[in-house]
Amino acid sequence: MKKHFKKVVAALATIAVGASFAFGFVGCASADDGKTELVISGSSSVTPLMERLAAVYEVLNEDIKITIQTSDSGTGVKDAIDGKNDFGMASRNLKQSEAGVVQKTICKDGVALVVNNACSIGSVTSSQIYNLYANGVSIGNITNAISREDGSGTRDAFDGLIKNDDGAKLEDFLKEHSNFANCVDIQNNTGAVKSAIAGNSSGNLTGYISMGSLDETVKALDFEGVAATVENVKNGSYKLSRPFNIVYRSEELLSAAAKEFINFILSPAGQYIAESQGYIAIQDYVAA
Repeated sequence: MKKHFKKVVAALATIAVGASFAFGFVGCASADDGKTELVISGSSSVTPLMERLAAVYEVLNEDIKITIQTSDSGTGVKDAIDGKNDFGMASRNLKQSEAGVVQKTICKDGVALVVNNACSIGSVTSSQIYNLYANGVSIGNITNAISREDGSGTRDAFDGLIKNDDGAKLEDFLKEHSNFANCVDIQNNTGAVKSAIAGNSSGNLTGYISMGSLDETVKALDFEGVAATVENVKNGSYKLSRPFNIVYRSEELLSAAAKEFINFILSPAGQYIAESQGYIAIQDYVAA
């Protein structure tokens, strides 16, 4: 039974991975074709996983249409607060200032430090990354860096996890100085970071992205001597990780269709898809 279940889910996941999907933002309403529409907006890090989950779910539920708007975690949370979506995507936990919504973790993700494949550097320390971003101190031939925009959940995680030798966080440096070193450029989404790194043939540029977004176009650096892998996030040896959350106003205000989709995400099938895409499942997907 378990073997048959895994084969079915694997086939559905393959459908999702192999296809390309275009999503546009519309209000929470029934689609023009009579299908029930779910609107999801927010984090560009969560988007690739959500697209695959949505693709499989639509195959299983022909009366459902899922529309996804990619922006950032802050926008996804604000859309949820303002009632502009069924739920938002956030690659971080809610902030104290983000009142009126609740969060539910759907999986975990590592934050990967990436360079061009031509870069000779293979491993970095937290202190080295701190000093590059805060003070412009080069790491070998790595002289420049990319960070994400304000509102990015990946940036919030990165700034809170990177520390210098004294244990001071990069986010504390920014509270005092407002800006990174001059060698740091800002990009507005995961895809833009990857494109910039992939195009940096001189290999002197680094940045960070969701581990689930890694592919052959960039090289992941070891962090404190530990490779950026799902297994190392699971066993706790790779320290750069954060939750992927969905955000909504309340269980009572969720539509029946939205509740069913969330149940699917947290089901063995949904968790299998998450882990097959390089994320870390929070439920045992072979326990069905």
